[in-house]
Amino acid sequence: MILNMNQLRAFYTAAKQNSITKAAEVLMVTPPAISKQVRQLEETIGMKLLYRSGNTIELTDIGRDVFRESEAVFEKITEMENYLEDISIGKLGELRIGCPQTPAKYIMPRLIARFKETHPGIRIIVDQGTNMEMVRNLLTSRNDLALIRNRPDDRRLKMKVLRNEEILLLAAPHSRHLPGREISVTLLDRLPLILPKEGSAVRDVTLEYLQRYKISPNVVMESGSIGLVKELIRQDTGLCFLERYAVAEDLARERLTAVTILEGSPKVEFGIGYFHKKHLSPAAWAFLRLLDKLDDIVPTVSS
Repeated sequence: MILNMNQLRAFYTAAKQNSITKAAEVLMVTPPAISKQVRQLEETIGMKLLYRSGNTIELTDIGRDVFRESEAVFEKITEMENYLEDISIGKLGELRIGCPQTPAKYIMPRLIARFKETHPGIRIIVDQGTNMEMVRNLLTSRNDLALIRNRPDDRRLKMKVLRNEEILLLAAPHSRHLPGREISVTLLDRLPLILPKEGSAVRDVTLEYLQRYKISPNVVMESGSIGLVKELIRQDTGLCFLERYAVAEDLARERLTAVTILEGSPKVEFGIGYFHKKHLSPAAWAFLRLLDKLDDIVPTVSS
């Protein structure tokens, strides 16, 4: 038996959509064309696969079996289409991706290295700035993608969420400002606090967290430099909230210490944001598909 893929695709789409009409819309043909293809497939195998039930369709027992088998077939076909597209765009192209300072140092190099393994011909331009600036540059189409904080309440952007990251309260070892290694959040209005610069995702999450507990922070300094902030913490100028992955080495070498907040630490959810699918370049699509294959976006850090 020689299988007609158009007939199988018509049946598979109708079964998946549970509707001849919706299948026709997906495949951009008329409903009678879908019905004809399904009927021809049934005649070829000599078995009934589906029948209408009002505005929907019902699969026969053999129809359900054929649908399961065809689902695997079309998943493989989609994988092959994506693979061939990735190969073709790997010859040339450009990807503009935005990234704030901290993930640009700890996360983005890993993603770029993995992407370049399969797309060596794509020229990557990394745009750095605050989270706020990266969002703005997406909305103005300056960048294709950006590694930013996820804001579910902001519907201007789409997001491929990567993970949640704990934000730790950092202090100098044996800091004179602390009564102990564990404190209540209610003490944070008395402690000197260093904040990242305005527009930073960590700054926003920190202030939202403090506001939730009605804490007015005692801000002694602000800086956009993660290196400077760490040094100020080590000198015991003040305390600061930073992402766990950004201070893992400092904690391991005991250059900084993490303060346990009894009420729990804030968290930031981040991912790759984009404005609209129709605005994405083939290179951007390939980068998003890469993320589906990665389970090690940032190194896992134990508490």
